[in-house]
Amino acid sequence: MRILLLLLVSTFVLASCGQSWDTVMTEEEQAAQYNISVEEFREQKEAAARMNMTIEEHMKHMTPWDHSGHNMDQMDDSDMVD
Repeated sequence: MRILLLLLVSTFVLASCGQSWDTVMTEEEQAAQYNISVEEFREQKEAAARMNMTIEEHMKHMTPWDHSGHNMDQMDDSDMVD
């Protein structure tokens, strides 16, 4: 009986320890993940908070030119002209 109890407790302790070692990404790492500057990441994070969204949810809804600092009107399309 003691061995079974010890085995159950050990399993529980080891399982809970594994979950507590998750690392948190820094703002620099997250900005790099989205290919934006840290300043731009902080702005987007604040915008997400104002909309009660996580940064991940907010970034999913953005178009590629939204987080590159440009919109379609500002993009250089001179290479598209014959």
